[in-house]
Amino acid sequence: MVRHLAVELDASTEQQEKLRTIVRAAVKDVLPVREKMRAARGQARDLLLAQTVDRAGIEKLRAEQMALADATSKRVAQALGDAAEVLTPEQRRKLEDRMSSFGLMRGFWRG
Repeated sequence: MVRHLAVELDASTEQQEKLRTIVRAAVKDVLPVREKMRAARGQARDLLLAQTVDRAGIEKLRAEQMALADATSKRVAQALGDAAEVLTPEQRRKLEDRMSSFGLMRGFWRG
């Protein structure tokens, strides 16, 4: 993915390597979240199907998931900022145009 995008942005070899490092680190940090989210769905199901309603358990799970979402969002934002620092202003404009055409930035910002 980085290579394909780097070609479209006309990124130098040095930029490509920096971007690859940023993306790999972010993926390494964020990928384990999927398993945690899957486990949380099971916990939510168990809480909702229990004989008695455990409101404290539901709230605890909700708070944990919100903290996880916040940490993930912060990590993605960090990676975006790191990548933006590697790119020139013109490359960032090209990237925004590309992402907007696919609707990838919808909800992240409106312009």
